[in-house]
Amino acid sequence: MTSLSTRLLTATVASVAVLGLAACGSGDSGSGGDNSENASACSEFETTYNEFTALVKAGPADSDVQLWTDAKTTELQKFQPLADTATGNVEGALGTLVGALPEDSLELSEPDSESGKAFVANSTAVADACSADGSPIELTEFPLLSFN
Repeated sequence: MTSLSTRLLTATVASVAVLGLAACGSGDSGSGGDNSENASACSEFETTYNEFTALVKAGPADSDVQLWTDAKTTELQKFQPLADTATGNVEGALGTLVGALPEDSLELSEPDSESGKAFVANSTAVADACSADGSPIELTEFPLLSFN
């Protein structure tokens, strides 16, 4: 009986330990449920922004401006759903960014483009909101062209 009692006691202690660890892992860390939602939106924004910026920097392949423009338009459309998944200041910053996007993505690449400058400023505001929310992101530099 000693062996059986020891096994039952060990099993009980192990079960209590597993339940205790599970309770610790499932609880809220105190930062609010919105943070995990914004962490995802911020991470997706970082990826989308950096992919879009790389596409802009690369320029039209084989001088096919229409293909390049279509690809940029497709990338820009990826920003809209991000605003719908975020909350608080991150949602507001993403909403401002999306609301200021031009219909024609070529406008972002024109020299001294107002929409290009707004895109950079609004993207920086999203990054700042993400950082303040506990989800810092890193954005590559967007290529703004200007007249000399």
